[in-house]
Amino acid sequence: MSIRLKTVFHGLAILMIISSCGVPQTDYDKLIEENQQLTVQLEECENGAEKVIAKVEKAYSEKNYSLVKENIKILSEKHPESPKNKEFKLLLSTIEKQELAEQKKKEAEEKERIRLANINNMGMWRTTYYVDDFGEPTKEGYITNKSTLKGTFSNTATQNSDLNIRFLISNSTDISFKLFEYAGNNPVKAYSSDSYRVLVQDKDGKRYKLTATNYSDRLSFNKTMSRTVHNILLKGGTVKFKIVEIDTPTTEYEFTIQKADYYDNTYRIFRERK
Repeated sequence: MSIRLKTVFHGLAILMIISSCGVPQTDYDKLIEENQQLTVQLEECENGAEKVIAKVEKAYSEKNYSLVKENIKILSEKHPESPKNKEFKLLLSTIEKQELAEQKKKEAEEKERIRLANINNMGMWRTTYYVDDFGEPTKEGYITNKSTLKGTFSNTATQNSDLNIRFLISNSTDISFKLFEYAGNNPVKAYSSDSYRVLVQDKDGKRYKLTATNYSDRLSFNKTMSRTVHNILLKGGTVKFKIVEIDTPTTEYEFTIQKADYYDNTYRIFRERK
């Protein structure tokens, strides 16, 4: 028990004893007044300006910011005339910056911990090789999705029918994907060249208007737009695609990559294996 509480309790005990002994009212009132004065003095001792200032400085030196804020508030409320209030207002601003810096440092450390723990995790992606006419693997590798991506397509003959999608990523400037209507085995083909508008939305909701061309059995981006898609995939998260055939705008394709996470790992591993 603090000295302050002991003293107050002691004073109250004396008052109770005196009251039970039937002392004169004037003496009783005097003792009450003295006890109240004692309480004020103890409060001043406990929360006097100098003592509160000392608490602030000690807590700050120990980086106990919650205690610093608590005592700065006490000083402001109980001693508004103290010249230290202006100084401590600036100190609060400094503390906010320090706390923000510490929070960012912890977040960065946690992000790095997670990255290292998943250094070889490729998520939904895998690396493989193209094959030759005999079905033998060549030395030309690429990145693709482990399992078939699902989507839908619509045209004048059907609405929201099943669609399968497979990516073919040879490098950051050479990205294509195949579209399999009705979730079949034959990709959408072009007999000359077909152009498409491709709207892509990244994990942050930012949208990109791209174009792709089908020269054979896949939609391919040029170098610049491949780099854009590559950077979108590096960010991971949910990525949405909406594709419209330019010459036949009634033909539309839509699909979503729910978790493009670890594409960065996959691309790094892919480059290391080359």
